[in-house]
Amino acid sequence: MYAFLRAVMRTITRTYLVGLFHVVGFENIPRTGPLIICPNHSATLDPPMVPAFVLRNDTWSMAKSEYFRRPPSRFIFTAYHSFPVVRHTADRAALKRSFDLLKAGQALIIYPEGTRVESGVLATPEPGAGFIAQKAGCPVLPVGLTGTRECLPKGAHWPRRTSVTITFGKPFYVLLKRADGTRVSHEEASDAIMVAIAELLPPEQRGLFSDLDSYRKKLTGVTRPA
Repeated sequence: MYAFLRAVMRTITRTYLVGLFHVVGFENIPRTGPLIICPNHSATLDPPMVPAFVLRNDTWSMAKSEYFRRPPSRFIFTAYHSFPVVRHTADRAALKRSFDLLKAGQALIIYPEGTRVESGVLATPEPGAGFIAQKAGCPVLPVGLTGTRECLPKGAHWPRRTSVTITFGKPFYVLLKRADGTRVSHEEASDAIMVAIAELLPPEQRGLFSDLDSYRKKLTGVTRPA
C-alpha cells in the first residue's frame, strides 16, 4: 500500500508540475540502514511529497496526533507510514517508536522545526531532532524544499503550477562530544541540522540561519561526514 501511494504521489507531482519540478541529490540518499531525514517545512505539500521521492520503501514520518483522531484520516496517515506525535512535548511513545524504527535499520522523517512555518523561512528548531540523531547515532540527511509554500499556500484547495525543488544534501553524523571532550547539547545538535538544511536553500529562505558563517563557527566540531 505504501509503495503504491508513493508512486501515485510521484505521478501526480511530475504530471501536474511537468517542466517545473526538480529533484537534486538522489545520489546522496543512503539506500539501506538507519537514517534520519530532516527537511524544512513551510507547506502542507511537504509531508506527502518528501517520502514519495526518497528512494526507499521503509521511510516513516511523524505527524501531529490530531490527524489520528478520526478513522478516515487515521487510515490514510497510517497507510502512508505516519505515526502520531504530540507536538511540543517529550512524547515518549513517539520517541520509542522512532528509536525502534531506527534500530530496525529503517528511515525516519523528522521536521526539526516541529511544525509548518508559515513565513516560509527557517525558524528555531525544537531539540527533538538533535536528541534523536545523537542518541540513535545514525546518519542525518538534510533536505531543502523550495517552492512548496507557493505551490500550496495555507488555505488553498488546489495547488498552483510553480517551480518546486527538492534538494537532498550529503548525510552526516551529529556527535555527542566535540574533539576536546565538551558535550554537544541537543539544541546545538538541532541547530547543526538546520544549518545543513539552510545550505541547501536560497538566501531568502534561510531566515534565522541567514548568517551561516557565524553558525558554522559556533557549531564547529558538532558534526562529521557520514
